[in-house]
Amino acid sequence: MLAMDKVYSIRRLFYEQGKSISDIIAETGHDRKTIVKYLDMTNFN
Repeated sequence: MLAMDKVYSIRRLFYEQGKSISDIIAETGHDRKTIVKYLDMTNFN
């Protein structure tokens, strides 16, 4: 599991900055499955 600051960063890039998943992969170096997992996540407890 990623640290919450990394999760928030991924979500911010996608939802607030409008970056594509491919752009986020290039920027963070994380796998596509990881990015999608955290974008789909709704419960952070």
